[in-house]
Amino acid sequence: MNILGLCGTPRKGGNSEIFLDYALKPFQKEGWSVRRILLSEVNVKGCTGCETCFKGANCPVEDDMRRIYDALEWCDAMIVSSPVYTRNVTSQLMAVFDRTPASRWQKVLRGKVGGAIAVGRGRGQAISVLTIYNWMLSDGIICVPVN
Repeated sequence: MNILGLCGTPRKGGNSEIFLDYALKPFQKEGWSVRRILLSEVNVKGCTGCETCFKGANCPVEDDMRRIYDALEWCDAMIVSSPVYTRNVTSQLMAVFDRTPASRWQKVLRGKVGGAIAVGRGRGQAISVLTIYNWMLSDGIICVPVN
């Protein structure tokens, strides 16, 4: 089995990355293949609204999103983590979510399992988890709590 850890923090080594690594450990111990994508290490631009993806073609925006598309196809399950800066997920993670409408129509994620982690010291964690699960549910992912 394959699990993807997607970390939405722009800060390398931040708490969201630490919590994600902790959540992935049981899967590693069970022999799952684990792949991590840290948005602190990749460049993902925002969606331009060109709708090319709706026509079955690859996104024309040139950045590191192809790596994320490949990982979404590869995985059987995923955990998405994000810090909470302004009562929601980071803009970097939202850019990823905005760039995945084609996967919805192609049913790339349908039936896969996903969990969410939101890290913050104030308010907004519930909104952030809801944002992650809303994206997952929109793509047909089965949402489960991460303990």
